Amino acid sequence: MWYHLAVGKKIIAIILILAGAGAIGFGVFKYLRSQKPNAVLRVDTTPPSLVYIDNIQIGQTPIEKIFKPGEITIKLIPTSTISALTTYQTKVHLTSQTITVIRRDFGDSDITSAGEVINLEPQPGKNASLAVITSIPDSASITLDGTPLGFTPILIPQVQPGDHQIVISAPGFTPRTISAKAVAGYKLNLNAKLAGLPSEAPSEVEGAKEGDATPSAALKRPYVEIKVTPTGFLRVREKSDTKSRELGRVQPGDRYPLLDKTTGWYLIKVDLE
Repeated sequence: MWYHLAVGKKIIAIILILAGAGAIGFGVFKYLRSQKPNAVLRVDTTPPSLVYIDNIQIGQTPIEKIFKPGEITIKLIPTSTISALTTYQTKVHLTSQTITVIRRDFGDSDITSAGEVINLEPQPGKNASLAVITSIPDSASITLDGTPLGFTPILIPQVQPGDHQIVISAPGFTPRTISAKAVAGYKLNLNAKLAGLPSEAPSEVEGAKEGDATPSAALKRPYVEIKVTPTGFLRVREKSDTKSRELGRVQPGDRYPLLDKTTGWYLIKVDLE
């Protein structure tokens, strides 16, 4: 009996050792596989641009290359000599066996430029999901295949795998239509930047003509006039941040003294009840 028991233990020990070795071997194989160049980066710009990855020039757009999974820094420099266009730089994480897409439409400033970064991130389960992680501006409206879903940032935990059309829009900015493919078992991440429309922003007026209706008495220049918005009003916030406390609201057609301005924000003098 002891003899047979010892043999049994030996067999069990060998099986456990082999099983452990198999697990280790699989882990090593999986690690080595993840270090191979199997993450695709596709970049397209208007106009064409030089592409730098971690400060090394790799070519000119449109371009598609395979890299090792992980984080990279990408810089795009427009090649156009007709006008001065702003460059673009960002960090992206390349995921194994997926395609990361960067699109950029260059303008003469960051405000007038637009684009998006699209990538896939593995997630538990077999569902496909969509996450619009960031947008410029904040709180942009999201429409998926013609159906309004809400405002950024937003997560749709379940979408149909396949091709989709996403429209991002905001007052004072050019709407952007993005085509992307959702994949089962992955979260489709989208970071978007809209191009500003200066004509739609609160306009600086050199001075009111005599007899013009204003919220107060005669205004000295400069001042701003509130344009028509989809909501029928414009929020006034304590600071130049969409997360800042809302102090009140102003109506389209109202004019207020302009004290200062920064990117996408106007500091006005207003009496709020």
